[in-house]
Amino acid sequence: MFKDKSILIFVEMLKNNTLLGIVYWVLFFGVIWVFLLSYFREGDDALVFSYPEETINFAWELVPMWWWNLNNKQRFDKEFLQSSNNLYQFYLYVKRYPLYVPLIEQELENAGIPNDLKYMAVAESALRNDVVSSAWAAGIWQFMPETAKRYGLEVNELVDERYHFEKATRAAVTYLWELYEQFDDWALAAAAYNRWENWLRRDMESQGVDNYYDLYLNEETSRYVFRIIAIKYVIESYFDRKDIIDKIIWWVYDVPDTTTILVTSIEDLASWCKRNWYNYKDIKILNRWIVWESLPEGNWEVTILNK
Repeated sequence: MFKDKSILIFVEMLKNNTLLGIVYWVLFFGVIWVFLLSYFREGDDALVFSYPEETINFAWELVPMWWWNLNNKQRFDKEFLQSSNNLYQFYLYVKRYPLYVPLIEQELENAGIPNDLKYMAVAESALRNDVVSSAWAAGIWQFMPETAKRYGLEVNELVDERYHFEKATRAAVTYLWELYEQFDDWALAAAAYNRWENWLRRDMESQGVDNYYDLYLNEETSRYVFRIIAIKYVIESYFDRKDIIDKIIWWVYDVPDTTTILVTSIEDLASWCKRNWYNYKDIKILNRWIVWESLPEGNWEVTILNK
């Protein structure tokens, strides 16, 4: 009887095209995935993620990988292999790159900070401006609320400027400079961004170590800088083989054509959008820092799509 009932359920699923739909999509994505793997892993056009083993560098300095730093080599290899084998995540890095990285590069250059620090944003959030962690770190730069406020970002029940990409980037640049002034080393500055400066300084003092690569740290911070370096070399492989990869990726996400307007207050965001012929969804996506449905009195820069 159970067997007969199973057959009836199977027939009913076929009638409703449910099972056929599932089979179709599994086969469709399976074929595409196999194609991508074979395309990138075989032949003359294979995408090979690589790095110069003897001259791995980060923030204008060589990363020590010699025989007495065997653990560093292992730490880097682990992060590099994980990053290079996650093609799905790699494609998303590449697609999101034009949306955020050019502005980050400009802000770093203006501040005199090494260009490699741009990969911190990738390591922190995978270049997603809407992401929030289990510890309530938010935005591209994953600021905690108290740190965000310390660097001039407003965080309350109505507004959360950790999601304001431009302001958060400027705050992160300021924070990184202050960390560099404390530690006089960019790898340590990056580690302190992850670990918090007081905890990192305590680790350095207790171990009598003055550089990141010789420190014994908690697992997350021990991996953090090596993850940034691995992401750097994986993404640079894209630019080395851009002609090959673009055949598969087809397009990257373009920066939208926008204008910033000054707003003193908004009582109800949906009504304000209707009155001004703005699309509510566009306003929410372009201004993720508006977390509720109103803006209090003040001077707010709201981004709108050009019509």
